Amino acid sequence: MPDFCAAYGCSNHRSLQTRTRGITFHVFPKTGERRRQWELALRRDGFVSSGRTLLCSEYFRSEDFDRTGQTVRLKDGVVPTVFNFPAHLQRPEATRSTTTSRRAEDEPQPNVVSILNVAKTREMVIDFRRVRTSPLPLCILGEDVAVVEDYKYLGVHLDNGLNWRINTDAVHKKGY
Repeated sequence: MPDFCAAYGCSNHRSLQTRTRGITFHVFPKTGERRRQWELALRRDGFVSSGRTLLCSEYFRSEDFDRTGQTVRLKDGVVPTVFNFPAHLQRPEATRSTTTSRRAEDEPQPNVVSILNVAKTREMVIDFRRVRTSPLPLCILGEDVAVVEDYKYLGVHLDNGLNWRINTDAVHKKGY
């Protein structure tokens, strides 16, 4: 009798083709809390595993495996975590309930400096700090960084308030 993966929508079964693709099959834990965790991770209503229920390796992270011997084994205590559930089985993400918490997500965090790679050889530093705490010029990894009031690059104009427009004509830096 062929062995099929018990995951929702998975059609992998133990065969020469799946073995050549590197897919391995793993029996559910025999008893206990870990077996229950595996059953819950599948998110199948009323699902109860049997002694021969299998799950294929596609539902585990690569670091969950012990590949030191001739056979591929799961490390102790591992629970399947890599699933691509349809929308009706997805767990909803918690949304912010107050306007203050939503506004806090949108505003830049104080004392944060981001470095964006805007070209293969050029980086742009965006200073989100409300009050500049470091003396001019700004220095990162021993290199002086030019402070500009606004920045135009590849058709995007970004000012010091992080407001941006598109369709500008030329690359332009204006220092202060």
